[in-house]
Amino acid sequence: MRLRARRAVASMPHDALCGIIALALALCGGFRLSAAPVTVDRVAFLPARFFVGEEVEAIALVHFDAASVEAFAAKAGAGLPVVSAQADPELRSLSLSKGPDGWELRWRFVAWTPGKGRIPAMELRGLSIPAVDYQAYSVLGPQDRDLSPPKPQLDPPGTSLYLYGFAAFVLFLVFLVFAVVSWLLPAARALLERRKAAQARKTLARTLAWLGKDLKTARPADFYAALARALRNYLAIRVLPGAPALTPAELAALREDCFPAPGLRDEVSDLLAESDAVRYAGDKADLPRMREAIARASKIGDLAEEALDARL
Repeated sequence: MRLRARRAVASMPHDALCGIIALALALCGGFRLSAAPVTVDRVAFLPARFFVGEEVEAIALVHFDAASVEAFAAKAGAGLPVVSAQADPELRSLSLSKGPDGWELRWRFVAWTPGKGRIPAMELRGLSIPAVDYQAYSVLGPQDRDLSPPKPQLDPPGTSLYLYGFAAFVLFLVFLVFAVVSWLLPAARALLERRKAAQARKTLARTLAWLGKDLKTARPADFYAALARALRNYLAIRVLPGAPALTPAELAALREDCFPAPGLRDEVSDLLAESDAVRYAGDKADLPRMREAIARASKIGDLAEEALDARL
């Protein structure tokens, strides 16, 4: 039998024999090059409770069967897999290091959507890294969102007279206090509001004028950063105190009556979304587009002041 096998191999054509040997080497090499699976023992987040737009570090204690794997540090655009600019979460870095309790994986990322999310699985440096789940929170409270109207209250039988009487008494007290305060401090409060409003609008106008002078030499990312900061500061003083902490998507989720003029909410969120796209997603911005952004910011200030003056 052995003699027959040797004769069969000897009589086999040279090209076929080389093909079989190459196939066997490729299969063996494929098994050796397969990524080693990573097992996550526990995960902690710093900070433990984080909000949309905040950079977070996830630290996981892991173990794997790969003696040749070494510590590494990879960043977005320099070692990490290429993902879409609109990826959520935005993964900024990933590192592997040896800690006192064993191997540690550290992700740095930013979540842009409130609720449950997941850092995607990936293969990197010979390791098959699993996905990691997280929970991101919004700075908006439930009362700040558009909600369906609540169902009417069902009053207990026989208590409506007491309830309405108590409510009328409370309203009378509130009206009395309001009348006294309004009678004592009308001039001072009106003067303070007018000065505050004028100062906020002048500051926005000065910033826009300064940006308009340096358009030809300004970098688009720096231009939009200054524009967004000036607009958010103006909104915080005149329209919405929490505007500097809200993303464009969160501003768009606010009720329309949080803004003094119809359509102002959408205009603000669109302009700030354009700013984020240029600053973080690499969107192109030429001089006409930057001039239009200045005009849109100035129009937002004019619309807000006209609507606020009409309320006085």
